[in-house]
Order: sequence, then structure tokens, then C-alpha cells
Amino acid sequence: MMKRLTATACSAGTLLLAALSVPQMVAAAEDFDRFQMPVSNPVYNGDARNVTMVRPILLTQSLPDKISVNIGGVKTKVDLGGDVQGAALQLSYAFNERFSLVAVKDGYVDCEPDDTLKDHSGWLDVAAGLQYSFIYNPAQDFIMSARLVYESTSGDDEVYQSNGNGNLAPAILFLKGWDALQFSGTVGLVIPFDSDEENTMLYDSWNLSYAVTDWFRPLVELNHFHVVSAGDRNLDDALASGDPDDLVAAIATFNPCDIINLGGENTDDNKNLVTMALGARFRITSWLDVGAAYEFPLTDNEETLLDDRILVDAMLSFKF
Repeated sequence: MMKRLTATACSAGTLLLAALSVPQMVAAAEDFDRFQMPVSNPVYNGDARNVTMVRPILLTQSLPDKISVNIGGVKTKVDLGGDVQGAALQLSYAFNERFSLVAVKDGYVDCEPDDTLKDHSGWLDVAAGLQYSFIYNPAQDFIMSARLVYESTSGDDEVYQSNGNGNLAPAILFLKGWDALQFSGTVGLVIPFDSDEENTMLYDSWNLSYAVTDWFRPLVELNHFHVVSAGDRNLDDALASGDPDDLVAAIATFNPCDIINLGGENTDDNKNLVTMALGARFRITSWLDVGAAYEFPLTDNEETLLDDRILVDAMLSFKF
């Protein structure tokens, strides 16, 4: 009789413990809601969480007054100046807390240089893929995810898109929280299907932010792009084609920024582009965040198309 009572009591205790642990697990999972995604480098610097969201993005970018070029082996600088305006829409759909479909690149840009180049505008390539969290630990405020994105050649030559046969961008993303502090990052590669037409690149992005209040989270971000192997677009071919896109790729001594992959033979003359972004996210409601950041290069601004940039976005989250 005593053994039966003891067994019954143990079973009841086990059921009670399980019942109490369920809401704790749910609450722990919901703790990830207090974190927020990065603002700068929107194509490659992602969110390790799997969320269903819509993210409109606006940017305004100043072009350097001069940029470095290599014309027939002669290195010089040409006047540029002007600015770029752009708009994009990112999407993601979370099948569950570990697996999601992501669309990271699309949009339209309008480029208005002051000198050398003509005004031009057009659509960006579209890039989308899948993301899976192979480490998901709400109790430790830690997620690590793998992402694989395919970039198509759907964009316009006028804005240096549609090069080669597209590319794959595998990446590892993580997020770690300590109460109000958030540290997150992304490390990945851009692997073109046609390595003569696009550069093979390594990129890494880092985000550090702190929730001063429930609605205000200032942030600092660092982005790095490295040309592992340059393409083979050259001046002879560019002159033969007469295409301005080919000509820019052939004489550029750098890879411009996060949304362009030129694949020119001289783009490994300056292999590294490093930028810093300072800004904040503002939580308007439980389902709406607004972000803003000022981004600028830490490397030579004449070795990129980025003098400075202002990014503004909104992240609308949905739960089903």
C-alpha cells in the first residue's frame, strides 16, 4: 500500500512539474521578442531569429567626390560626387522557431552622380533562401543559425546588377543576449556561379545594442567586405561591348558596397571595405520596430562608392 501511494505521489509530482515547465518554456521562447534585428548592411547582416515579418527599407547615400580607377594599367582618380536613393522590401516567413524562408534583396535605386557618370536608375537583383537555427536556447538567450541565399540575375545593368549567372551566399548568424545587452553577428561568403563575372567575397557584420528602455535601443554596427578572388571583366572586353556597366567594372579598383558585385579584374587592388554604423531601434508597439542608422567607411572612401549613408527601416512582425 505504501509503495502504491509513493508511486502515485511521484507520478503526480512529475505531472505537476511538467505542467509548470510548459509555460516557463513558452515564456523563455518569447524572451527572444525583446531583441531586435540589425539596421546596416541589410542584404547580408541578418537576424538569427526565425520570424515572420515585412521590412520596408529606405536609404540615401552620398557618393565620394573622387574615386580611384585603373585605366589600362594607369592608376588615377576621377571626379564623381552626387548621391543614390533607394527603396527595398525584405520579407521572411517562419515555419516554426527554427526554420524560415527569407527574401533579403530586391528594390529600386536611383543614382545621380555629379561628374563622369550619367544619371541612371533601375531594379536590383532578387535574392532569397532558407534559414535554420541549429542551436536554439531561449534559456541562455542564444541562437545560432545557418542561412543559404540564392541571388538571381533579375536586376538592371544600369545599376550594375544582373552580372554572370547569379551567386550563392551561405552564412552563419548568431544572437546572444545578456539582459538588456544584445550582441549579434553574421559571417558568410558570396560564391558566384560565374567567377569571371562576379567577385568571390567574404563578409562579416557585427551588432552591439543596449535596451536603455523598453522602446529605445541605441546600437553600433561594424561591417567588413573582403574580395577573396576578383572577377575577370577587363577593359578590352568593355570597349568591345560598349556597355557602361562593363566599363565601370573594368576600371574600378574596388568592390563598391553591399548591393553591387562588379567582378572587375582590378577589384582586388583594394580588397577590403570596412564601415561603421551608429543608430538606434525604436519599439513602437509589440509588432512594430523602426530603425535608423548613419553609416560611413573606415577604409578609404575613394576606394568605394560610399561616402556616407542614412538607412531607415520598419520591421512589422506577425504571429499566427
